[in-house]
Order: sequence, then structure tokens, then C-alpha cells
Amino acid sequence: FSFKALFQPKKTPDDELNQAQREAIVDLLNYCSFLGDKITASESEFIDSLPSELHWDESTDFDFYENQSVGIVRGVLGSQGGVENFLKGVRDRLDSEKSRALALALVDKLIRTSGKTTPEETEAREAITRALR
Repeated sequence: FSFKALFQPKKTPDDELNQAQREAIVDLLNYCSFLGDKITASESEFIDSLPSELHWDESTDFDFYENQSVGIVRGVLGSQGGVENFLKGVRDRLDSEKSRALALALVDKLIRTSGKTTPEETEAREAITRALR
């Protein structure tokens, strides 16, 4: 018997996703959080909780990936046709029905965290739903 096991960090149950799918979900949620004028504290807290909700690969630093994702999203928002290509890339990585359903559920949850839904969020939600089908 070893006491080492008693001091291991609590593991998140396996979500049956691969890391590319988890990263696509983070990209999608960062995209949604940047739709408004500013990111609300509740949106930021929601995204920060993802490593404990998803079975994030410990070999990939979540904070590093999230910063990379934010850079991608900012570039997408400022480019012609960027959103369509971005959503296509997310769809390609979310290659199972389960991953797409989870992504849509998390998008809905994120949009609701601020307490009110903006027209931009509604439009984005519709575009995301079309892209993931």
C-alpha cells in the first residue's frame, strides 16, 4: 500500500472525448464569449471551470491553450469569412455526435451565464447549430 495515491489530484471522470474535441469546444466557447462588448466575470469563470468539467489532457497546459485559443478567436472576428472557416474547423474536430451535442450544450450554458442573451449571441448560436449539423 502506498500513501502516494492519497495525494494525487482528483481526476475528472472520462468524458469520452479526445483532446482535439476538447480544444474545439474551448475555441467555440471563447468565440461565444467575445461576441459581446466585454467578457463577463461569469463567462470567464465558466471557461476557467472547463478543465474540471472536461477530462483535459494533463500534458496540455489549459491556460496556455486558452491563451492560444483567444488569439485565434480575435483573428477570426476581424477577418472577412473568418467565422465561417473557423466554424468549419471546429466542426471538423468535433467529429462525433456526442462531442457536437456537448459543445452545443456548453454554448447554451455559456450564453445563459450572463443572464441575458444579445442578438449577436442568438445569431451566433444559430450559425453554430447549422455548422455542427
